[in-house]
Amino acid sequence: MTARAKPKDARRAPRSPVECRATARVAVSVELLDASVNGIRARLSIPLPVGTTLKMGLPGGVQRHARIIWSTDGEIGCEFLAPLSSEELESLLAATPDARPR
Repeated sequence: MTARAKPKDARRAPRSPVECRATARVAVSVELLDASVNGIRARLSIPLPVGTTLKMGLPGGVQRHARIIWSTDGEIGCEFLAPLSSEELESLLAATPDARPR
């Protein structure tokens, strides 16, 4: 049996050990199914667990953080951390020409 050569470390800078939390941003395709000032129901391109917080870019240039509060059969329900204003909701509804309240 021959000894294997250790691969050369090709890093550009020396590494230091760390142990702390960080955040990551992942692009996720979201199909909105319904909305209110308090949240949305949607389908995501990848499954995410309940409790995940998303930064949502909504039609009309509206941005909101939303927390996934339920997930069933490929759909999720999210609660906005700050409710939409009535104007922001109108802007969102304007992106769907045939939108009617349920």
